Amino acid sequence: MKRKRLLNGAALVLGLLGVYFKLNWWAGANALLLSGFGALLGSVLGFTARANAEAGTSYVLNYVMVATLTLGILTVVFRLMHWSGDGLLVWASDGLLLVLVIMLIFSKNRVVSHQFVTVLAIFFTLVIALLSFVPGHQPAPRTQPERAAQQEEAWLELD
Repeated sequence: MKRKRLLNGAALVLGLLGVYFKLNWWAGANALLLSGFGALLGSVLGFTARANAEAGTSYVLNYVMVATLTLGILTVVFRLMHWSGDGLLVWASDGLLLVLVIMLIFSKNRVVSHQFVTVLAIFFTLVIALLSFVPGHQPAPRTQPERAAQQEEAWLELD
């Protein structure tokens, strides 16, 4: 019990510190992000499946939930680090998330553990923190009208 809380707390703190460092372009941001998401992945793989089984979650639903969280964490890490294969992971995690949603809609046994909800909340906290601090899309500078005006002036000068 104490290890779960410690690992979840470390995932949250290291992940948020990594987001802050990444926003400020400080050294060590990638190490902090990898440590935070690594701790979160360790928490998912080490404790969540067992906690869901103890709570009474069905076998198939339990492992689809854990696989979805695991793939989601890996997808975010691959996207943050700009590693190849991130596009494939996005498709795979979206597909698995769709399967999970369909299973949850039609499942009669929707019991999940406190550990699963905690890990899910930490994961979405880190993802939302990353998304909320990313600057918005800046429109491309308009260089063509200026270039056209310069060309007209040059043409006029030649006459």
